[in-house]
Amino acid sequence: MSTSKSPAAFSGGVNPDFDTPSLRDWLLRLPNVSDLDCVREGACPLYRAPHPEGGFPLAVKCFPAPANDAGKRGSDAASLQQRARAGFDHAMFLYTRGELTPHPVAWVHPDDSDAGGACFLVTEFLPNVMTFREALLHHYYENPLCRQIMRLLETVAVTIRDMHQTGFLHRDLKTQNLLVRRDAEGEWDKAWVIDLGRGKILPQVTPAKRGADNGCILLPSDLRRVFHEMQFAPEQVPAAFHDAERKVRHHCKRNPEPPPTRKSPQEKDIWIWDDRSMQAVPALRSKDKRKYYRRRDVLSMAGALARRGKPILKARDELMAEAWTRPVPLEGKIGLSLNLEPERFDKERRWLAPLGPMSLLVRLYHHENDSRRRYAVEAIRKLRAEGHTVAVALVQDRRAILFPEKWQAFVEYAGGALSGFAEALEVGHAINRVKWGIWDLDEYQRFLEPFRDWSARFPQLPLWGPAGIDFEYPRVLPLLDRLPEGTTWSAFSHHLYVDRRGAPENEQSGYDLVRKLALARAMARVHPASADRLIVSEVNWPLQGTGVWSPVGSPYQSPGPRENDPSVDEETYAAYMVRYYLLALCSGMAERVYWWNLAAHGFGLIDDRDPGGWRPRPAYHAMKRLVELSRKGVFREKLPVENASGGYHLRLERADGEQVDLRWDAAGQENPFGNSTTEHTDSH
Repeated sequence: MSTSKSPAAFSGGVNPDFDTPSLRDWLLRLPNVSDLDCVREGACPLYRAPHPEGGFPLAVKCFPAPANDAGKRGSDAASLQQRARAGFDHAMFLYTRGELTPHPVAWVHPDDSDAGGACFLVTEFLPNVMTFREALLHHYYENPLCRQIMRLLETVAVTIRDMHQTGFLHRDLKTQNLLVRRDAEGEWDKAWVIDLGRGKILPQVTPAKRGADNGCILLPSDLRRVFHEMQFAPEQVPAAFHDAERKVRHHCKRNPEPPPTRKSPQEKDIWIWDDRSMQAVPALRSKDKRKYYRRRDVLSMAGALARRGKPILKARDELMAEAWTRPVPLEGKIGLSLNLEPERFDKERRWLAPLGPMSLLVRLYHHENDSRRRYAVEAIRKLRAEGHTVAVALVQDRRAILFPEKWQAFVEYAGGALSGFAEALEVGHAINRVKWGIWDLDEYQRFLEPFRDWSARFPQLPLWGPAGIDFEYPRVLPLLDRLPEGTTWSAFSHHLYVDRRGAPENEQSGYDLVRKLALARAMARVHPASADRLIVSEVNWPLQGTGVWSPVGSPYQSPGPRENDPSVDEETYAAYMVRYYLLALCSGMAERVYWWNLAAHGFGLIDDRDPGGWRPRPAYHAMKRLVELSRKGVFREKLPVENASGGYHLRLERADGEQVDLRWDAAGQENPFGNSTTEHTDSH
């Protein structure tokens, strides 16, 4: 194959690893190579071409000839050559220091006698890759799975960290200038930086320069926080990095790139699901969420408190006067939750069997596909056939609001499939937490519209709600005013965690657990939207040492100690669980309590990630004793204690008439059942 110029006249540079006469001949014929295939148009189009010698495919980036007047063409052409040359030189620099960019092949100015001729940068063409921007959009729209998003962020963060550690500053680092790839199992495993022409090689890249280089990688604020921490882990992110990144980011927001074909969703519409901690995780930090809150919702909350505050407080005092004064039958009141996953359901049933017939609560997720929903319904039928009473929680995502017709279809499917054999439907999940998809009261009202005239359409399937979370009753109260016509809550359900306050007896704003429950029950008693019944539909404590599987460790464990960490060890977890049940049920404040959940590494009665297989924790054995005690068991009385620190002495009566006295000191981690780890359970 001949060339139009001698090798000495070649204008450009070739990677010595690939330098051959035939490659140079091919380069000199650019852009007239017949099999260039355009893969990206724009100011600097990108082409794909087969290797002239049968090697890996080539990516050819064209820096077009200037279209200016003749007086400027020379300087512009020199600038183009500089960009192509710099891109190649920087690629060679990074390639030899860890393959942080696709293999550089050459840069060439085929017709340097014409100052206006195009220049070309040739690199390896990477198949089966996408830009970081495209990968993020894929997760935002199609696959919002937290662990995969975290893997994507970490893969890119490590590449940027390694790039900076070589001494290279990119100076045009955006989500479209990073390529990412999945491995055979579908996990993100590799990232490369591209478009290196504006970069600079330095003796050292300081934290401030690293921050400035990150400034145009625009991510929702909590994902951005995690992304930056990943670049410095296990160290904390320096303040100089934060300051420089913030300044550049504000400039990039004021001067955005032209919008891509596929736009990123609004920050408030990004919804992410974490299957390790089994919860939604926020994309935004708290201060960034506030700009989406509505002032008139605060007025609605104030109005609801003004109308019903005094009657609720009066009812609370009445309920507190009634607490502990009446016998309370306990059968059916010890509830437990399951997460119905096809890969593990049969194993959960085997561990459930020793507990006997239970009051169960299972979740039906809007974000899952139709086949998973059908599987969940069949699993519920199996649980019913095995003697369990099953209530179902409908768990929403952001798409339940953005696509109301899909939410309507989901609700109608649940009503038709579950009516007659599910005990009840809980509608909504942690409804006062925007990470679960609902931002304001109007959205909540639209969310409830499919339940209009529910009692007439599905009389055998009562509704529980509103399923708020934590001790935030002022935010929950106005939700009760938004029920559509023909709908009432047959029970007031709430997720009452106290895990930021330690033991369940600990006070928060003067309220211990029993007083918190009395206040929730008072809302149910006073408001006409709800029956006078209180269901605690979710509670647990996070477990120490369980990392991102813990509700407080997800989605990423930041370097350094965690402030106010509510995690507890397994024995304390069991003790708090038993005490929570006894306080809530024997006081008469709650009709039922559901523990979340049977098997989970970060918070379950069983550790499903133990190296030796599924391992029952002390709480599993404690739950078994609770259920046995509750069968035809009755709370009889609360006896006085001599301990001035606030101890408890409860007397229960078993079905055979035997009296059981349970004592504990609220100031410690004492378990009323004693040490539950000594109980033996057969392997499952």
